[in-house]
Amino acid sequence: MRFQHICVLGLGYIGLPTASTFATHGLRVTGVDVNPAVLHSLQNGEAHIYEPGLRTLVQAAVKSGNLSVSPQPVEADAYIIAVPTPFKEGKKADLSFVIAAAEAIVPVLRRGALVVPGPFVEAREVAHRHEIPARHL
Repeated sequence: MRFQHICVLGLGYIGLPTASTFATHGLRVTGVDVNPAVLHSLQNGEAHIYEPGLRTLVQAAVKSGNLSVSPQPVEADAYIIAVPTPFKEGKKADLSFVIAAAEAIVPVLRRGALVVPGPFVEAREVAHRHEIPARHL
């Protein structure tokens, strides 16, 4: 499959550089975040977090026209879930943000789309624990 449109959920320290890099390399990217202040700053071409070079990368991505932002996922060829996974007591990962992101993409997910649940999470484990239909994975 050739990826033309990527939806990145979570525009923090992982998601924003990822979305901006794909956008500056010619892919159409929709960045999704639930924080209206994050969306507003990105719509104005400003990064809401600091990393060396990130402001320039975000500005280039926005200027290219390939990066748009939204409070909700849209239909895409691939989804990258880059939301926080804080630790709970006992050093167990709190997957609540990952679960919410996975559930949010179900209505727009189409057959053959790629879902990357993040570096610390197995997709089928999330689906099994939280009854997300396997047909969507």
